[in-house]
Amino acid sequence: MRKRLEILLAGRAREELQALESLLRSQGDLQVSSRLMVNGSVDPLEGGTPMPDALILLAGERWEAELTTLCERPASERPPLLVVGPRGNVELIRLAMRAGARDFFSPPIDDGEILQFLKELARDRRQESGRVARTIAVINAKGGSGASLVAANLAHRLVKQGRSTVLVDMDVQFGSLPLYFNLVPDHGLVRALESADSLDVLALEAYLRRHESGLGLLASQPGDRLSLGEVPEGRVEQLLQVLTQANDEVVVDLPRWINGATACVLERADHILVVMQQGVAHLHDAQRLRDILLHELGLLSSQVSVVVNRYDKRSDIDLEAIADALPGLTLRTLPNDFKQACHSINVGSPLREIAPKSPLTRQFKALAEALDAPPPGSGPPRKRSLLGWALPGRH
Repeated sequence: MRKRLEILLAGRAREELQALESLLRSQGDLQVSSRLMVNGSVDPLEGGTPMPDALILLAGERWEAELTTLCERPASERPPLLVVGPRGNVELIRLAMRAGARDFFSPPIDDGEILQFLKELARDRRQESGRVARTIAVINAKGGSGASLVAANLAHRLVKQGRSTVLVDMDVQFGSLPLYFNLVPDHGLVRALESADSLDVLALEAYLRRHESGLGLLASQPGDRLSLGEVPEGRVEQLLQVLTQANDEVVVDLPRWINGATACVLERADHILVVMQQGVAHLHDAQRLRDILLHELGLLSSQVSVVVNRYDKRSDIDLEAIADALPGLTLRTLPNDFKQACHSINVGSPLREIAPKSPLTRQFKALAEALDAPPPGSGPPRKRSLLGWALPGRH
């Protein structure tokens, strides 16, 4: 069973500690404790054994002594730090950076800021503990662009490369991925979400349907009536944690609706594939989706690739026009092989099985290889600093 994140709050204002503790507990399955520092105490971690997964310091009137005490500790004896303090205090921010703070928030604290901090903590802990699946999210720029075709055949290609892979159909009402593999879900996604708070790697298997290739499919049953708006974000986060512990690759086919549940997947994804076709309406929607991903969710352009499905070099909307409209995003293409794609879906067999030498099948192989390659000029992962600069990621 996975271990809950342990968060230590430290500060001098009792009411503020209580309010922040209540906010944290509302964000999910956390172990939260508070330490009210009084009198001459200036060490937020005094007597703190074992070490928490993170320390959140509410900087009070003795913030300089508190942060200096943290600076004097060896880096190995300091947990990830978040500092909450008054806006505009440059000296406080500088000292917080020296103490190793990941971020600096000013009251009132936004729920989304706290949730993002917790997600980064959970992700780093999974990386430090060992096996963590790569997560690939696939989403249509416009309905019917072919995201499910891309997700299904990319996942099948990955499992054929010897990687344990699970494919998740997040469209709980109109998901079609079971048809691509001639499978009928048993228990399925909705039941897994309902049990997410007690789910572990062993129990997960009961909710998957296995294709003969070894690919695990997690999708809703035909009789499920849950809408995407009813899917709790916290349950999605818990389910993804278990999926990434149990596999090498997690491919998620997302419905074209950005809410808390889908944003949770997008924010965790290592790669996001936006699938579109060559048309003005497709391009318009792809621009809007790009803006949501980069400016509203704060994702990096290096995480997002555009897959132009049914590509035709003679189209009025050529690759140059798409690149101009979607600056900063990598473009990839899939050839127009409508007949083979339809046949694959109709018989419930991936393209690699029924047409292994077709141009479309070969291009899925190229897509999988491209996702394995680091982006040009890439270095260590970068994170936003306290002042908005990019800093090297922790290793």
